[in-house]
Amino acid sequence: MNETEQICDRYKQLYGGVIYDVLEHLGYPDQVLSHSFMPLKDEIKLAGPAFTVKGTPSCEKNTEVRYRRLKMIREMTRPCIEVRDGGTPYPVAIYGELSATSAAAHGAVGAIINGGTRDCSFLNAMQFPVFTRYRTPIEAFGRWQLLEYQVPVRLDGETTADVIVNPGDFIFGDFDGLLVIPKDLAMPVLTECERIVGIENEARLEFARGEDPVAVFEKHKRL
Repeated sequence: MNETEQICDRYKQLYGGVIYDVLEHLGYPDQVLSHSFMPLKDEIKLAGPAFTVKGTPSCEKNTEVRYRRLKMIREMTRPCIEVRDGGTPYPVAIYGELSATSAAAHGAVGAIINGGTRDCSFLNAMQFPVFTRYRTPIEAFGRWQLLEYQVPVRLDGETTADVIVNPGDFIFGDFDGLLVIPKDLAMPVLTECERIVGIENEARLEFARGEDPVAVFEKHKRL
């Protein structure tokens, strides 16, 4: 297990709320993606550096268009989360089980899809975590194509119109939603979250014992 994988495992012990609180405290309150991104399964978690993909509408149907997307997968490294921006208003599936299978073999540990996803039962069966805007069986070939990758992409935000995701920014997702942690803040946010979770664990026991909630709150202030 490499260092980045160890960081991902530590993030998976956290939850979205505490990460958001730390980001807000550090002056980054607008790093949450729109609640319209939904997990294919409720219990999944995402944690890892972003591998960004930008797409565009297309009417082309030739093998070079398809191969361009397949060749991109060679550039992935473990662990990464593919962040795919559809760039198209058409309701097509820009992600599916074969894409995920190949990406997983080359290091992807999940995906965020700003558009449609299909083969969802296969994705769930292979336990590959995906957040998507919607599900649809419509094939993207001849309707969408890869434009470029490992470039900044804009995804709809929750408190702002959009959130910029840069290659290497750290992605966290759970049932509460998706957060984008700027690359340089990934470790400071992680260590501060771990400190706070330790405080919360102590406070939780005291709350459960029925101790005075005001006294417990004052004793265990997080930030």
